[in-house]
Amino acid sequence: MVELRLIAGVARTGAIGDGETIPWHYEADEQQYKDRVADHPVVVGRKTHEGMTRVRGTHPVVLTGSPSEYEEADATFVSTVREAVDAVAARNDIGYVIGGQSIYATFLPYADRAYISELPERKAASRVLPYMGTHWSVTDRNEYDEFAVIEYTNDDPLDPSEAPN
Repeated sequence: MVELRLIAGVARTGAIGDGETIPWHYEADEQQYKDRVADHPVVVGRKTHEGMTRVRGTHPVVLTGSPSEYEEADATFVSTVREAVDAVAARNDIGYVIGGQSIYATFLPYADRAYISELPERKAASRVLPYMGTHWSVTDRNEYDEFAVIEYTNDDPLDPSEAPN
């Protein structure tokens, strides 16, 4: 069975970006992110996919309302959670959900684990990490000089194979 893991950098305001870019940069956070997702499929929204640089060895599984309109070498375009999970399963038993906001909200109930970089930023932005809910438990905390990465586990994830098609 596929394990879905969310990964996000989040400001104190809950912000994850402004719809165009991520309005901050922490080199150590970028490196831990790249190390974690390398060689895994990543589930991403179309707009976020179009604005990002691919991490070594990742295979983007791009969620879009019109997957037949897109064709890109070494990327899979899908329109449902179940199709995304199947695309991840075809490549690995772990997939990382990397955003944006609506993708996090869509996959949050199905995720087994989350890695949230708590950043000291206080900037307001138009995109925020959706509320995770009360069924998530902190299992680890890694302190860096400027931020911390909190690992959460979902105590009651939904089975993605039962997601609507």
